[in-house]
Amino acid sequence: MHIRVLTLAVAITAAVLLAGCSTTGSEQSAAVTADGGTVAAAEGVPVPDAIAPEEMVTSDKAGAGTGTTTTTPTDRQIIRTGFVTLRVEDVTKSAFDVHALVKKRNGLVSSEDTQASNDATYSTITAQIPAADLDAFIADVSKLGTVEAVNVNAQDVTTQVVDLDARIKALQGSIDRMTQLMAQATRIEDLLAIETQLSTRQAELDSLTAQRKYLGDQVAMSTITISISPVEQVTTVDAPGFLSGLENGWAAFLSVIMVAITALGFFLPFLLVLVIIAIPATLIIVRQSRRHRRAVPQPQMTLPAPTSEEAGTPSNT
Repeated sequence: MHIRVLTLAVAITAAVLLAGCSTTGSEQSAAVTADGGTVAAAEGVPVPDAIAPEEMVTSDKAGAGTGTTTTTPTDRQIIRTGFVTLRVEDVTKSAFDVHALVKKRNGLVSSEDTQASNDATYSTITAQIPAADLDAFIADVSKLGTVEAVNVNAQDVTTQVVDLDARIKALQGSIDRMTQLMAQATRIEDLLAIETQLSTRQAELDSLTAQRKYLGDQVAMSTITISISPVEQVTTVDAPGFLSGLENGWAAFLSVIMVAITALGFFLPFLLVLVIIAIPATLIIVRQSRRHRRAVPQPQMTLPAPTSEEAGTPSNT
């Protein structure tokens, strides 16, 4: 009888001790919650001495993996780009018409390059058009002239968009948990460690958000380039023959005449100036020469006396 009473007392004592141990363990485990390492606010629970950044990263990754659900967009995310080559009668007018069509479709002209070469004008216009209106815009542009080429490319970025959305959501949830942890931490070491992790994740979140926005803009607005050129004039070449040679000879003759007339017109002012100056100068020089000749006496020449033979005297023979 005494043995049974003693056994019952020991069992009751052991049950009480086990209950006390479990209560103490639950209170201690409440100091760090399971949702990412936040410190409990209950009184009497000590704050951990240090929170290792590696442990926080592991906890956040685990929470992100279990608490984040991947959502697939309802439609495909497609980036479309186009290129159109046109031949028109008036390039300048057609360029203004393209601007009007872009404005009609609520688009934006991002760049324009217009050049003139060999009495011909060429224009290249790049515009951003809403993706839903791209096909209609190409149809409108094709009516401006003769279409030589149309190229439309499509790039599926659905996987990239889904991946970016998931990473952004996970990082945002991690930043929220880190912010709560910073608000509840009391040690300087904990605050510095949390702040370092928070800054790194915020920078990564900003980068991912910028990439997501860029992809969204590319999907929403399609890029199209319109190249406008003048219509080529077709020239006919006559077969060689007598008439063709005569026409070519007559054209060459007229060309020589025109060159001669042009040369005469070029040298005529110089000839007039030369005549105006040369004639008076020549007259002056002639007069001076004559005066000089009159002023200088002419030397008189003495003839030798005639000999007997020249005088006609007969000789003694």
